[in-house]
Amino acid sequence: MRFFSFLSIALLLGTGCGGSSEPSLADGSIRNEFGDIETAGQVGVLRLVPGDCFQLGDDEIEFVDAVPCEDEHIAEVFAVFDLADSDWPGALAVSQIAKSGCLDRFRTATGHNFDPVHMAITGYAPSERSWGDDKRVLCVVTAHDLSLVRGRVTR
Repeated sequence: MRFFSFLSIALLLGTGCGGSSEPSLADGSIRNEFGDIETAGQVGVLRLVPGDCFQLGDDEIEFVDAVPCEDEHIAEVFAVFDLADSDWPGALAVSQIAKSGCLDRFRTATGHNFDPVHMAITGYAPSERSWGDDKRVLCVVTAHDLSLVRGRVTR
């Protein structure tokens, strides 16, 4: 499965573009006993969990270059949630649910209020093509200008 993102005001919202989920399940990083990434590596988007930090590549993603959050990175996963198991509701409905779901989870996951002047939220959601195999939304935070940061936003 691949995901891609597009800009929507101060909230970035992604939509998947389908494909096989097998590569998306790969994890080339090394994690410690708590599940934190200790050694960088390519990670499939379906293996990302809250607290994972990574570099952004193209608009379409199937893998990301995951890094320890102490290293410079652009993005961090702050929440993951599943959409309802139903027939494909349409791209607009999926986008709206992902947008509101990520915004609703931000404060609980980070302990901070969302500040669109300094940060952007991306919700990577499945596309119609991948809907049969995946209904997962990844909520990701970045600096608004996509600058490199160090450390973790999630609790």
